[in-house]
Amino acid sequence: MIQWVLKKGRLGEKDENRTKISLLAGLVGLVSNGLLTIVKLSIGLFSGSVSVLADAMNNLMDSTSSVITIAGAHFADKPPDEDHPQGHGRVEYVTGLIISCFVIVVGLQFSKTSIERIINPEKTHFTLLAFILLVLSIGVKFWQAHFNKKVGEAIDSTPLKATAADSLGDCLVTGVVLASMLLDTLTDLAIDGLVGLVVSILIIKSGWELISETMSILIGQGPSRGTYQELKQRMMTYDHVQGVHDIIFNSFGPEKTIVVLDAEFPSTMSLLEVHKIVDRAEREISAAMDIHLIIHVDPVGETSPFEREIMALVDGFIQEKEGVDSYHDLTLVADEKAIYLDLTVLGSHYPDQESRDRVREDLVQELEEKYPGYKALVNIDLKY
Repeated sequence: MIQWVLKKGRLGEKDENRTKISLLAGLVGLVSNGLLTIVKLSIGLFSGSVSVLADAMNNLMDSTSSVITIAGAHFADKPPDEDHPQGHGRVEYVTGLIISCFVIVVGLQFSKTSIERIINPEKTHFTLLAFILLVLSIGVKFWQAHFNKKVGEAIDSTPLKATAADSLGDCLVTGVVLASMLLDTLTDLAIDGLVGLVVSILIIKSGWELISETMSILIGQGPSRGTYQELKQRMMTYDHVQGVHDIIFNSFGPEKTIVVLDAEFPSTMSLLEVHKIVDRAEREISAAMDIHLIIHVDPVGETSPFEREIMALVDGFIQEKEGVDSYHDLTLVADEKAIYLDLTVLGSHYPDQESRDRVREDLVQELEEKYPGYKALVNIDLKY
């Protein structure tokens, strides 16, 4: 089924249709979860088990999630327009967030029903057929988790990855529900309600983790350290590149990440020479890392004795200050009596604006005391 869905969407080919893959995956989830809902509702109503009924509701919410995944894939594939020039790819993240919220809702409803069953315990009616059907449903959920994980990884789909995690959690839920039905026939304790409450806590925890992960992406989660270093290393392999800084990642969906960076080139090079190198780097790195790279050029020229003196002072400042990483774009404007530079600090050492202002003021004070009449203008860049 996995290969069939990916083949239908022409994964890896020039005319790859990511939206079609998402739609087919959502349709598979809709049908399978719909069947599980019907089966578990029948078992729950016949046996009187609140945990089975809650599990059926969980599968019903999964069916709703599949509908949301299908709708999200459809809207995310809409072409750019005047109001959304970068496309609608972030809709996928929003649908992933909605799925996560559904998981929380199910957990809360599950816990409420379970507490009521603890207060007013009732015996359930266990049958061999119910046992067999619940075991089979666990197998279906394991398959769903594997299916959504593989397809989600193949097309980097946040909603499908969230659905895969939810399906795996559902295996545990149904397993515990199954065990509670067996134990309920052997004891007078409110096993059905107690197990339901434990499972509801697990569902809520899973939902919260999924919400945290999706929200992190929506509010601007940065790249991994490995991705950052790979980009920097690739850029440094091109001729005449003397340094790379101010790397900014902007995600507009799984299929569109815009990256902007500053690359330092000798000021003696012609604009045409630099443009050829930059144009080639943008094309090659964009293709290799599946991003859209934009390079800003910083010219680096020979330094005067006065500039080297300033650089030595800043180097000493960096060595003395813990958490100060480097500096760049040092510019001396003699006519304005101004010294401009960007100071890069570690966000872990300077987590708030107040601490960053202090380190900037310290460097400004050193520069202006050393060079009276000059105004130091220092910008703080963060590194994580």
